[in-house]
Amino acid sequence: MKLSKALVLQAKATFGTPTYLYDETVLRSSFNELRDALPDCVDIFYALKVNPNLSLVKLIRSYGGNTEVCSLGELEIALKAGVPAQDIIFLGPYKKPEEHRRALEVGVFAIVVESETELRKLSALAGELGCDAPVAIRINPNFSAAGSPWKMGGRPTHFGIQEDTAVEHFAEYLALPNIKVKGIHVYNGTKILDAQSVYDNAAYILDLFRSLSQRYQLDMRMVDVGGGLGIKYYENEKELDTAQLKALLTPLFNAFHQQFPRTRIILESGRFIAGKCGSLLVTVDTIKDNHGKTFAVTDGGTHCHGAAAGSGQVLKRNFRIVKVTGTSDAPLREYHISGPLCTPDDLLGRDVQIETLEEGDLLAVTASGAYGPSASPTLFHSHGHPAEVLVSHDQLFLVRARQTALEIRDSHADVPLEAMLGAGTVAGSVAAAQVATQRQLSDILRVVLNLSADTLIDADSRLRDDLGLDSLTSMELLISLEDELEGFFVNPDTITPGHFNTVASLAGYIDAHRQTQAVRHSTEAVEVHHERV
Repeated sequence: MKLSKALVLQAKATFGTPTYLYDETVLRSSFNELRDALPDCVDIFYALKVNPNLSLVKLIRSYGGNTEVCSLGELEIALKAGVPAQDIIFLGPYKKPEEHRRALEVGVFAIVVESETELRKLSALAGELGCDAPVAIRINPNFSAAGSPWKMGGRPTHFGIQEDTAVEHFAEYLALPNIKVKGIHVYNGTKILDAQSVYDNAAYILDLFRSLSQRYQLDMRMVDVGGGLGIKYYENEKELDTAQLKALLTPLFNAFHQQFPRTRIILESGRFIAGKCGSLLVTVDTIKDNHGKTFAVTDGGTHCHGAAAGSGQVLKRNFRIVKVTGTSDAPLREYHISGPLCTPDDLLGRDVQIETLEEGDLLAVTASGAYGPSASPTLFHSHGHPAEVLVSHDQLFLVRARQTALEIRDSHADVPLEAMLGAGTVAGSVAAAQVATQRQLSDILRVVLNLSADTLIDADSRLRDDLGLDSLTSMELLISLEDELEGFFVNPDTITPGHFNTVASLAGYIDAHRQTQAVRHSTEAVEVHHERV
């Protein structure tokens, strides 16, 4: 962490924990480091999947970054951040029809198509809308990025169209109505820390672009070489050498640009830009020994930071965790640092060597700006989304509020118990039931009150004033209702004179009473079934 201890402690005092703290200075430095490693002919597209916080997207746009989105939510965030649609590309192995529609409506630079099925669907939709869909064909190449621990190409994955298939059928893609093929996209892997691997990957993709252009005599305007640039997380890792990256990529991209001056070269980056700027702040609640291990239990765990807890990793390795409070000369001790969840996997760090901890200490999990809340089960135990705070020019800005318990509660649809237990089957929906009951009630009233067939009886008919109901006929009516209506009997504790105001008010009482009886019978049936089981 490069932030001052005073600012970090102020963030905790103001916003509590668990909280993500982002350093704008580090964010800007990381972007500029990447920008300097690439020639001007290459456009950087920030991948919102790593951290879609609106304020960070705004800042990255101000630095000169474009955006890559993978959902309608991310697209709307990018647009709200002020990113022009022509500087947005839309990826993802499955896109909903409404996502395709919105992307076409706003005019994104390209929709990256990942299957022939998607291509046909997009062609049909664009025809309906009377436009051409700008697409890039995502290709799963025959080449695999050697330096990536998480390979997305060159092997069986759900990403893109296999290279041999795409090359063979490219003419068919070009011939589809309302489809404008702007270029190709290849994303081979992520967390790459070797500059030579980044170069090899980009060189292969540019050669593939050349081959397609020559074979089909194309003038394509886009080539996306992916990215996947990594950052140092663990002690035994090295930082990506951006000086070497610059030496390798500058002549490669400049030569391509000279050959295809009208083609936009795109390099995607999320982790490299945002990863180093963030830390997760957590507070130690309890320290205890258990079966030979010392545990420091904190208020932030897997639900806040699944990546640090090792989600998706075969072997768990620790992010660097820093003790913020206390002195730095305290003796080192070994701790399992856990979160609050009821699962044994909820460990931010195993066997962490750190200055002696006390209850109430503040810890910072560093290198946490990428794949923090966006890749974590924030609703585990219904804890909710942690707070997110930005530090810029020594000022603290709350850029996403902590999700409260009441907000989580109120996000659930409150379906009436009666409906879930099947009471609705007694008389259908409330509106339909009332109409049916009003008809039955009207028929019974005609008999009890000896009314002619042409006497108007509707929902607003007043029982006493319009229809002449009195005390004696009221009793006769109730007896008739119990005889004629299944599942209804008069409860003297619940019926009031107000229920006799209109046909609708009495029908409402009857329906409510019948539903209550149906729920009671249903509950009793369930209890009998459980007893038998």
